Amino acid sequence: MRKVMLMIFTAMLVLTLSACSTGTGKPKGNADGSNGGVSSTGNSNAATAGEVNSGQQPTDQSTSSSGQTGGLGTPSTTEKKTVVFSTFFPSDYFKEAKKKYEAKHPNITIELKSVETDDAHLEENLEKFVKTTGTAMLSGQGPDLIEMDQLPSGDYVKRKMLANLGDIMDHDPDFKKEQYFTNILDGMKVNGGMYGLPIGFFIYGLVGNEDAIKKSGVTFDDSKWNWEQFITTAKAMTKGADKDHQYALGRSMPEYMTTQFVNERYATFINQEQGTANFVSSDFTGLLQQVKTLFDEKVVGTDARFPLFNTAQINSPTDYIRELRMSEFIPGGNAYTSKLYLSPNADPQHPGGSFRTYQTIGLNERSAVKAEAWDFLKFLLSEEMQSKPDGTGFPLNKAAYAKKAQALVQKGSILSDQPIGPMKGKSFKITQQDINDLDKFLNGATYPLQFKPSKIDEIITAEAQAFFTGQKSADEVAKLIQNRVTTYLNE
Repeated sequence: MRKVMLMIFTAMLVLTLSACSTGTGKPKGNADGSNGGVSSTGNSNAATAGEVNSGQQPTDQSTSSSGQTGGLGTPSTTEKKTVVFSTFFPSDYFKEAKKKYEAKHPNITIELKSVETDDAHLEENLEKFVKTTGTAMLSGQGPDLIEMDQLPSGDYVKRKMLANLGDIMDHDPDFKKEQYFTNILDGMKVNGGMYGLPIGFFIYGLVGNEDAIKKSGVTFDDSKWNWEQFITTAKAMTKGADKDHQYALGRSMPEYMTTQFVNERYATFINQEQGTANFVSSDFTGLLQQVKTLFDEKVVGTDARFPLFNTAQINSPTDYIRELRMSEFIPGGNAYTSKLYLSPNADPQHPGGSFRTYQTIGLNERSAVKAEAWDFLKFLLSEEMQSKPDGTGFPLNKAAYAKKAQALVQKGSILSDQPIGPMKGKSFKITQQDINDLDKFLNGATYPLQFKPSKIDEIITAEAQAFFTGQKSADEVAKLIQNRVTTYLNE
């Protein structure tokens, strides 16, 4: 349960308050199969998750046997080696992968490290985990593989503590990119490099009131629209609407939307590898003005009861169907049919949806067992492992996703997961067309959202508020953010 609560807490800060790609007020992301209980192998001292592996010294593995940069060579099949894998929460998925991998590779030991904690000490132990793991990584004594969801990944990239997995993939003939959602892989690149691979991912979009949209007679192409087009379209759709239905989007605040827009175009404003910022620019001041216009024109409002669109986080095919059918059971004469649309994009030159990764794993740049660690990471992403029915999020492996989706189509229906209320006991039909529509969003997701708010997010949210309250100009806010972010990047 503590894993779910932490996900809800972190997601709510950046996801549920943002209108461009947030949750629907009920952040989702079930546990990955574990019950969230105390780790049987963890230690109350979070430093154990960052201990050095079996004491082997780092070696230069920047070239493969063929001399290619980024190649790791072939993992050992005879020499006894240990790969240390650190996570904050224990995971049944990782435990099962360890068991299966070690059976296939008897000379390799996967040593799982996690933190023993309870709800009362969760924040304290998480803070300790972040601090001790960072210290261990800086000193060269960190784990070989590390789950990055609870860690400041930007700092790790800036300090060059993580291996560039993009280079490793490019020089591994056994890694076939086409077997995975390449749009997710491309979206995770940081200034050309890739420093983590996720076990799963969630997608975001706008669930629209299809009845009201059709009634308005206004047409639009959500595969291409930007926020300026959204403003024009939304005003036409809501013209003459009553107070409860006058907004196109609701439950958002401008400072949080600003942070979200920055995240959609992160590389425009932050160069993590070089540790530089670019907020004193027309790109950022224009972004501030765009958000202000959304609120000034009453396209977005904090008090909207029944907005034309609601933001949604979609975790699986079953979640997709439930999200769409929910509106059909709203009582009081407010029921309507729904359809999922792509969110407008902050960058009109590069349309696409947003996604958030789950259980993103990095490889220690100074690991002495890089080849073996990479081989285990590939196994975690294999069809064999990713086809598990109880995994969280959409699997990165396309074949595993297709297998899960087809199993649902053959089943023919999905039960509501609501124990009480108007949806209790309802059964929703699922067809191949539903899966075809969902595929559009899975393959169109290109903009990554962070798993949890970063220090940079906090700075933007805090300083942007002064612009929206009229206390400071866009240029003044941009300079304040530039100075604070630059200071943070140089710490």
